[in-house]
Amino acid sequence: MSLPIEPANSGELPEIAAVLGDPAASSWLKACLCSALSRDPVDAANDAEVLAQMLQRRCRGILCG
Repeated sequence: MSLPIEPANSGELPEIAAVLGDPAASSWLKACLCSALSRDPVDAANDAEVLAQMLQRRCRGILCG
């Protein structure tokens, strides 16, 4: 069983500056974005993809037992 893990608004993603300025955005997400902005963008994007896949697998494991 594959559960899609998507943002609450599965439409277009907001700009980074909008997320950083959004008081409703999580501190964790903002910290990750700030950290990623100082890195090589290809490396940061690749690492973010791996992280997303790992967190999705963990989430499915918890939800699906």
